[in-house]
Amino acid sequence: MSKKTEQCLLLALRTRRCKVPTQFLCYNIFEENCKDKGTILIEQRRDNACYLQFNSFQLFPNLIHGVFTRDGGYSKPPYQGLNTLGSLHDGDNLDDVIRNRQLALHSLAIEDYPCVTLWNIHGADVHVLHVPDIHNNWRPDWAHHSYYTQTWKPQEIHKGDALITQQRSVALALSFADCTPITFYDPEAQVIGIAHGGWRGTARGIVAATVAAMTEHYGSMPSNIRAGIGPAIGPCCYEVSKNVQDLFMGRQHFEDMPTQEQYRGLVRESAAFSTAQLFDRESLRLDLWETNRRQLLMAGLLPEHIEVAALCTSCHVDRFFSHRAEHGRTGRLPVIMALSEK
Repeated sequence: MSKKTEQCLLLALRTRRCKVPTQFLCYNIFEENCKDKGTILIEQRRDNACYLQFNSFQLFPNLIHGVFTRDGGYSKPPYQGLNTLGSLHDGDNLDDVIRNRQLALHSLAIEDYPCVTLWNIHGADVHVLHVPDIHNNWRPDWAHHSYYTQTWKPQEIHKGDALITQQRSVALALSFADCTPITFYDPEAQVIGIAHGGWRGTARGIVAATVAAMTEHYGSMPSNIRAGIGPAIGPCCYEVSKNVQDLFMGRQHFEDMPTQEQYRGLVRESAAFSTAQLFDRESLRLDLWETNRRQLLMAGLLPEHIEVAALCTSCHVDRFFSHRAEHGRTGRLPVIMALSEK
């Protein structure tokens, strides 16, 4: 193993107290059986970056993926680490943001790949990157200064929360801080995808819409699709209002971008809410991990084809960015996927 690359197994353990061998790292999520329900992730460190990979995805040598932590990178507080969110007007230094983006691609050995992204709107719109479109209707410069300095053409602006493709040697990148990253791979149809599952997108059925798009555009069979649910804010920390619950349960509806009719039953039946008794009140909690897992099952994925990291970003701000725990002054961690040439 090279000095620049370290590998270790990282077990997402859902417990407050457990003793495990030193090759496993114990994350304090919430009390459940310690080992039986953990997901094994592979942690990779290369150069000045650290990313996680789903164990089941390792079976497919042409699939490249990384769920990055904030470790490494060039950004300074409050965006300290590998932050990939920048702005021309405020926020992190753009030079550091671009260096972080380039570092993420380099750590996956795809620094020469064009890289595309979406403008997230917390909805359920799924975009498809077709082969002829890469240099006409998309901006493949996510990791270059031109992403911020060159004017965007209307056809290059893709607003949505999931992106799928069969295109090889092109990277997909979305950024997260508490919202749920869901990665998709169909080894039969050779399709990859990433979905951005915040509570609003989840309440609109974003993962079911992604599976439907893979089926419609590429002929994927849901039973062939593998999915990984990455680190996100957990039910231990994610307190929500009664209004959020009402939107999931169909007692209220979004004024803009209402949940499509075909997903309303799925959203309602998948919703995983619980309550926690605080010192002075009862707290309503939403489990985005479980809600998205249930939606994937309802969309036709097999249980054995779904991995759930069960890592809470709010509990572990030393490892991940958390919009809630850091009161909005934080960065975004990238999730990147690509298909290599055969």
